[in-house]
Order: sequence, then C-alpha cells, then structure tokens
Amino acid sequence: PAASSAAGASFTTGISVEDSLGNVVTTNNTTAVTLAIGTNPSAGTLTCTNTGGKTVTVTKGVASFTCSINNAGTGYKLHATSSPVYTPATTSAFNITSGVASKLAVTTQPAASSAAGASFTTGISVEDSLGNVVTTNNTTAVTLAIGTNPSAGTLTCTNTGGKTVTVTKGVASFTCSINNAGTGYKLHATSSPVYTPATTSAFNIT
Repeated sequence: PAASSAAGASFTTGISVEDSLGNVVTTNNTTAVTLAIGTNPSAGTLTCTNTGGKTVTVTKGVASFTCSINNAGTGYKLHATSSPVYTPATTSAFNITSGVASKLAVTTQPAASSAAGASFTTGISVEDSLGNVVTTNNTTAVTLAIGTNPSAGTLTCTNTGGKTVTVTKGVASFTCSINNAGTGYKLHATSSPVYTPATTSAFNIT
C-alpha cells in the first residue's frame, strides 16, 4: 500500500503466489487470497471494493485489491493468507491520515454538575466525515455558546480567546463557567470556516 492514505480513501495492494525461489507462479489461476488487517493501531476496519472484496482468486498468480481503512493511525500492516494454505505475507507498515474536515465533535464533555460560577472544561474537535480528528488543522476558529439555557445563564470562558478559540492539532479547549443554577444546560459549538456544529450533553449548574 501507499506509505500514507487518507481515512476512507482507496489504496491498492497486490499479493502474488510464488515458488520457494520467489518466482510468481503465473500458471496459477485458482488460489484464493484473503486480505485482513494484521497490525491495527487504531481499531480500523478494512473495506475492499474490488471484485471479491477481501478474498480474491489470483489471475496469473496475482491477486489485486483496492481497499480503504476508516480510522486514522500510524503503522497499519495488512496480512494475506490463502486457500490452499501457503506461507502468508505481510505488507510493510503504512499510515492512515485524517480526511477533509467536515464536522465538529465534543471530545471532552462538561462535568455533569458544576457550581454556579465554578470553572468546568470542555473540548471541541474538528473531524472528518468518519470521525477522525484532523490533527493537521491549526486554523479553524471554534465558538462556544449556550445552546439550551434553562435559567437564563451567562457563559464566561477564561481561557485564551474566551468563547472563540483557534484549534491546536484539531482541538479547541475551553475553561468556562455559568452564573445561574439550572438543570439541563447544553453548550453549542460552531466554527469558521463553517462545519457541521456540535452540541454537548446536558449538564447541571448547582
């Protein structure tokens, strides 16, 4: 596979049936080769869109795969087995990177309960469509506001940037407080450039 591919993007790999001296057995058109993730640093799922999916019958001794992995991670390896059983093969290590930024997500929820005026933290990440944090993103500005406001509270954020923070490695971190006690507050995050917004779980201010 390519040394690096984006999450969800297609890459190709080929597996050959060889003799003991490393010659491709070009007369072999019957062996079935199955591809799987052998080293899986980020619990990724392998999807292959070629005919046969993850199990391909060789043509002139070679099985060709077009696949993708959904989760970004460093050091994936693929492992090939066969029927009939021959000595298996493992690819070199390769990386899956995050895809194009498309949405916000809450990576650190506010505490379930905080006192009025007391600080709590929350983290908002910029993610691709498959839920990978876009760690190369250091430019998106994330703005936090109260989305559900049961007691007409005011949000105050004491971190650098206040309620608008530019992400670092895809994550914006906030330290905030709300002045009025209430049950079921939710925070809402938007961004510039505009991605799908995110809303926290409900929490209480006592």
